[in-house]
Amino acid sequence: MRKAFGGLFLLFSSIAALYLALTFSEAAWKPLAAGLPDAGALVSWTLQISTLLSTLLSIRILGLLTFAGFIAPTNEPNIASEGKSQLKKVSSLAILWALTCLVCAIATLANTLGLNLSEITAPGVIQTYIWALPSSRSVLITALLATLIAGLVHFSVSLNSIAALLALTAAGIISPLLNSHSSGLGDHSLALTSALVHGVAISFWVGCLIAVRTESGFIEEKIISRYSLIATYSFGALTISGFANAYTHMNGFSDFYETKYGQLVLVKILLLSLAAVTAIKLRKVLARGANMLKFILCEITIMLIAIGAGVALRSTPPTRVSVPFESAAEDILGFAFPEKPSAISLIFGWHPEWLLLAGSLCAGALYLLGLKRLNRNQISWPMSRSIFFFIGLAIVNWATSAGVSKYAMVAFSAHMIQHMFLSMLAPIFIVLGAPITLALRALPAQRDPEHRSAREWILAIVHSQYSKTITNPLIVLGVFTFGLYGLYFTSTFATMMSSHTGHVLMELHFLFSGILFAYIVVGIDPAPRKTPYWAKLLLVLVAISIHAFFAIALMQSPTPIGDAWYSQVRPDWLTDPLADNYLGGGFAWAFGEVPTLFLLLLVAVQWAKSERRVAERLDRQADRDDDAELKAYNETFARLNEKNFSD
Repeated sequence: MRKAFGGLFLLFSSIAALYLALTFSEAAWKPLAAGLPDAGALVSWTLQISTLLSTLLSIRILGLLTFAGFIAPTNEPNIASEGKSQLKKVSSLAILWALTCLVCAIATLANTLGLNLSEITAPGVIQTYIWALPSSRSVLITALLATLIAGLVHFSVSLNSIAALLALTAAGIISPLLNSHSSGLGDHSLALTSALVHGVAISFWVGCLIAVRTESGFIEEKIISRYSLIATYSFGALTISGFANAYTHMNGFSDFYETKYGQLVLVKILLLSLAAVTAIKLRKVLARGANMLKFILCEITIMLIAIGAGVALRSTPPTRVSVPFESAAEDILGFAFPEKPSAISLIFGWHPEWLLLAGSLCAGALYLLGLKRLNRNQISWPMSRSIFFFIGLAIVNWATSAGVSKYAMVAFSAHMIQHMFLSMLAPIFIVLGAPITLALRALPAQRDPEHRSAREWILAIVHSQYSKTITNPLIVLGVFTFGLYGLYFTSTFATMMSSHTGHVLMELHFLFSGILFAYIVVGIDPAPRKTPYWAKLLLVLVAISIHAFFAIALMQSPTPIGDAWYSQVRPDWLTDPLADNYLGGGFAWAFGEVPTLFLLLLVAVQWAKSERRVAERLDRQADRDDDAELKAYNETFARLNEKNFSD
């Protein structure tokens, strides 16, 4: 009963914070002028409260899954018996999450169309528009993911399956954030990336904190230590992403005290800072062995109030207004048309994709940290691998953040340059950098029977059934090559290009499909299955052939590829789209063959080295046992020969 009252107190605290923040920022519902479509107060407040409830439910589910798989003691390779009760809670909460998201999606649709409750429930309205509208579709996707989680959790007891459910939950949290009101403000890429990182970071921090409070009968130092590690990284990501997101929504520092939006952001900053101070105090209390429950409850309350204010911020008009462009095409793009391309503008231009840029920076930092640990432990590491890895990251950043990335939005030829560098060239260097091997050597090898270490997680993922499936050569070949035909010769390409989210997903697909192919063919990291060298050579030869036919098909296309998109955003200097299409196909043909030939050479060299190592091993064995294997082999044939003569 006491826990129930405590939960209701926290819930109403968050709802009260939402109400006060909306009222303070003047974003709460107000009647519109006569003649304008108005969804009404009921729809407006249903939208706000359902958004808050779905956010809180997703945070709770994320926290329970993280606690069961990463914080609480486990029975490798499964969760502990106590974790099963947490999974039952996840199942019930996921159903509530799905229902809340469904209500939120309908309210979002009604609010966008300006329809009241009776109008939105009229026959055919919801079925016609709920999937067509991006804002309601993103929430509906979360509802589908929540339903999937509610079903799969009944079959999940292994740590690997918990990690998969955790990924699905994170995807459900991210989906609505892809359609925030920051899309047309400031730097859209930075606004989108910071919103995603911010949402996931605060979910981990608060979700794990609530799980530690509710799921631990006796809070051990190990549990607090593991939670503190998650909270520390979450706070760092939250701080950086929060300031980045504020930058994309505000005109300057003066907005913090001159505007309602800025003042609300300042309140949220103060609340998160207070929560961080409370967390530090919690660690000191733990060191003294005193009662820490009141500090945990205080921190949870502060964070839930901050979340209520954060949900209100989504509906509060930001102070930064989008600058009008000279044409409708530039409004669609979100930036002014670039000048006619030149070598300098393509190579040295700047148009960052912050998600991939931030990911590359994190990957580079982790690689350097691994090198530092190896050096500290006096473990040698080939310099060539480090050089290869950072060349690969540099190519990724150039392809997604240099001038070519801006031209790729308006010209198909530039898009193909970006595609080839992302999928054909960068993956080879990244794979040759052997990041998995580096991580396995750098991470400590000691084993805790109650907790799977980072090193053990890597090994579990590498040798999982999922990894064995996706590294099947036929599946890899299909993803790397045949998928191109389905992307470029259907309406999928134009659809993906028409949204920033779709464009980023396409870039990630190019990169990771290329990494997967290179990993199978020339990878030196541990792999879930051993592919013979003859099969690797055959795989590369088939890929070369399929890719060549693809490039020729692009060049011979009677209509420009992706014309449904490029026709809307065509600059004045691009006068012949079909010629640009031919140029893109020609680049795919000419440049695409170079990396694959390089792969053939690498496979041949690795095969030769492997055969030489086998020969050297056999020679050493022969020296040790006086060629016993060869003698036994000859004696077997000698006996067979004598038997044949005697017969």
